[in-house]
Amino acid sequence: MLSRFKPAVTGLLKPVTVHLVRSGITPNHLTVVAVVLGLTSAYFIFAGKTIIGVFLLLISSSLDALDGALARNENLRSEFGGFLDSVMDRYVDAAVIIAIGVHSGHVFLASIAVVGALMVSYTRARAETIIERCDVGIAERGERTLILIGGLIAGLEYYALLVVAILAHFTAIHRVYYTHSQSR
Repeated sequence: MLSRFKPAVTGLLKPVTVHLVRSGITPNHLTVVAVVLGLTSAYFIFAGKTIIGVFLLLISSSLDALDGALARNENLRSEFGGFLDSVMDRYVDAAVIIAIGVHSGHVFLASIAVVGALMVSYTRARAETIIERCDVGIAERGERTLILIGGLIAGLEYYALLVVAILAHFTAIHRVYYTHSQSR
């Protein structure tokens, strides 16, 4: 759902991306910094320092959006860059969800949420070998991250994990159905 705002956000970030490319910063640089901050965020969440974890997760997520905008705006797209970004996003997703599960004592629910989050990505990647695009669904990465951040801030980790688990699996199943209907 949030992905439909990607073109507008990319346009708004044009002045920033121009400055970054002039400074010699590449999308892959931003990806690496985003994953380091995301994994550090997971550590702080695990350790019970939720506010620091949320703050780092917000920065990590912002850099993750910025790496794509930099690639698109400055014609720095590469197949490897897209692959690297996708793989690193999965590591951060899993680490943050597991950290929330361990911190809140809901490890089994976090496991279900992690599988769902990974299946959202997997179904898209696999579907796009059959059909052109498969970005349907209500729980892409941005939505899941916002739900988790909201749950952490409100102290409702269990409910955030539950919503992410349900919506992620719903999105993955939606993508299976969508791919089936489009590939006929």
